[in-house]
Amino acid sequence: MNRLGQTRSSDRTEQEAQRRKARANQHLDRVRNRRVGEPKTSRVALPFPVPRFVPLVAAPVLAVVLGVWVGDDALAQLGGAWHVSKIEVQGATHLTGPEIAQAARIALGDGYNAADPRRLAGSLRQNAWIAEAGAARLPGGTVVLRVREREPLAVIEGRGGPLGVDAEGRPFAVLDPSQAQNLPRLRCENTPPPGEADPRIAEAIRVARSFPSRGLALPREIALGKEQDPEGLVLRLPGMEARFVFGAKDLDARVGMLAELLAKRPAEVAEAASVDLRFLGQAVLSGKNDAKGSA
Repeated sequence: MNRLGQTRSSDRTEQEAQRRKARANQHLDRVRNRRVGEPKTSRVALPFPVPRFVPLVAAPVLAVVLGVWVGDDALAQLGGAWHVSKIEVQGATHLTGPEIAQAARIALGDGYNAADPRRLAGSLRQNAWIAEAGAARLPGGTVVLRVREREPLAVIEGRGGPLGVDAEGRPFAVLDPSQAQNLPRLRCENTPPPGEADPRIAEAIRVARSFPSRGLALPREIALGKEQDPEGLVLRLPGMEARFVFGAKDLDARVGMLAELLAKRPAEVAEAASVDLRFLGQAVLSGKNDAKGSA
């Protein structure tokens, strides 16, 4: 009996030792197959299939988001390791890429602080051609410069040459002759200084640019007297000597009057020296001999 009891006790001890050894080996295998400190992860099956192209499309979008949201914080830790390796310009039509970069005061090889998005956008806005600007500093050394340029819709004479005038009535930059030749000439009693918007000029430009939608040629000249001048807006059309007097009110309705008048009595209008449209429903034509007629 003593020998049998000793044998059973020995068997149980050996089995317990084998189980402890097996658990130790399993734990060692798990440690070897996983990096120290890395949390254990598991795959979760999605309830729908994910197309293969989704990661390809999401990758560049994520890169931009990381550059804007995470890049500034993460790259700041790199100190001198981050440098401008690429400058990407978006939205420019008049200015060239190098001109945009020069306006932003950024160049290849510049460091992290020089590529601060707020500094870049502020520098871009100082350029007369740029109406809106933004910038992004991305991982890998890419700097993105986004601009919206002003569009010259009319031209006014300035000290340095013809100035382009934008939709807000703002003279902003000297134009080349090729840029200015097909734009309406703006003549004002009080010319606003460069960079300053003028609501009266903006409204005059808007009215002039509505002419093609009425089947009329774009005016060759836009004239504005003093604010109290009863003639208000005066336009001239290509190929005609007449001054078309619009006044200061109901300008869109008077454009319609002019379109109807030119359709019905083009020869008389072509011979007139002045066509006064300030009286709704009636246009007053003045010839070169000052004889007046109404239509």
